[in-house]
Amino acid sequence: MNHFLARCEEAAQILRGAEKVTVFGHRDADGICAAIIVKEAFPSADITVRIIRHGTTLSQIAEESVGTFPVFVDYGSSEVDAISELFDDFLILDHHPMSRDNDRLVNPWQHGIDGTRELSGAGVAYFVARAAHDRNRSLAHIALVGAMGDKLYLSGLKGPTAEIVRDGRSTGVVAGDGPLELESASFAFTDTSLSLLNVAEIIDACASVNSPHVAVEMLLGDKDAYARALAIHEDYTGRLGRQLAVIDAHRESIIEDNAQHLAYFIYCDALEPGFSGVVAERLLDTFYDKPVIVLSNAPYGIKASARATPSHLATGTDLGSALSRAAQECHGKGGGHDVAAGAMVPREQLEAFKARATYHLFGQNKAHLKVAIEVESTDGATAAAVASSIAVDNERFRTTESYTIAAGSTVYVLVSSEDVGTFKNTVDDLLACLSSGKGITSLQSKEL
Repeated sequence: MNHFLARCEEAAQILRGAEKVTVFGHRDADGICAAIIVKEAFPSADITVRIIRHGTTLSQIAEESVGTFPVFVDYGSSEVDAISELFDDFLILDHHPMSRDNDRLVNPWQHGIDGTRELSGAGVAYFVARAAHDRNRSLAHIALVGAMGDKLYLSGLKGPTAEIVRDGRSTGVVAGDGPLELESASFAFTDTSLSLLNVAEIIDACASVNSPHVAVEMLLGDKDAYARALAIHEDYTGRLGRQLAVIDAHRESIIEDNAQHLAYFIYCDALEPGFSGVVAERLLDTFYDKPVIVLSNAPYGIKASARATPSHLATGTDLGSALSRAAQECHGKGGGHDVAAGAMVPREQLEAFKARATYHLFGQNKAHLKVAIEVESTDGATAAAVASSIAVDNERFRTTESYTIAAGSTVYVLVSSEDVGTFKNTVDDLLACLSSGKGITSLQSKEL
């Protein structure tokens, strides 16, 4: 923790010397709260807040920040190489898993702190703010709203976040000593106390319907903005309920369509891209045996939002890693935490993305024996026929599981087992069957 705090002090020193700053925040409650903390903590600087819209490129961000010092909050750890190439100087305050270290990056993972469960992006911004001046402890409730948005309370508020809770209570900005998600705090935009979790939900609603600026104005103390945010939240709640109802009506077909995948890929026209994250989270109560990956149409292609449960993580699942690799292989980008992640891919890559995500999720499985067989065929129709025949003939054994997915002219056959004999017989039978199949041009197997 001491090394992390020292890094925060270095970042605070950098921001003290900045005259004109543009803060780029991730478009959710945590990112918006992180941006507000930076703006409020350094009043002597001219700070502009920009919330990153989905599909925005780093080149566009570079154009927006010309003549200012760019600060990325709740975003940037997986983009540090690209950011380093585009920007002469910058600062990243983030909690997502890193692609590599950088002296302009402040991230709890650098210091052995779990950025998924122990500190949010707003929490990182808070410790930088506190390092700048002790009066910024009064921003603890904003940091905790960010923590609520990223559901840190589900893991138990611990580590650095527990310290933020203590600061909030000692300064009086957070009331009570019970479960934090049930506690209230005072905010400049209303005369009544509000629960931290409720404020996070209001901010997320604004972000989901492309109105993050309303949440920014609200957190900066605008009471009219708060009234608009409440109206947005009411509308958002109705739209969310209607989308969940559509999915529930297709529950059986969704289960059937995903029988050969290691996640539930849920895609329908009724899904709005701004809602995909919360929809995925809600669906874990219904589709609980595998991670949920919600897919929606967006102006820039297909948006994927993935969520998992602790029981999924216990088998080795890391959604951030799987979606990052799958998206990159499909000419998109993705990443995030093990329990929650996202990606963007071109529309024409949807089936390939589903196949590659399943492939990488399979590779993470802690099964004793695993093999992936990659089959190339002459065309998509042949691949579909091969996949269908293998999926039907290769019934599950008690200790062995297999999954068969077709994507274009490629078929992936994935087999895992805890029993050596059954595993060997299954794989040998599959290879013999595939080797004699018509229309198959190449066959490769790889132990994982």
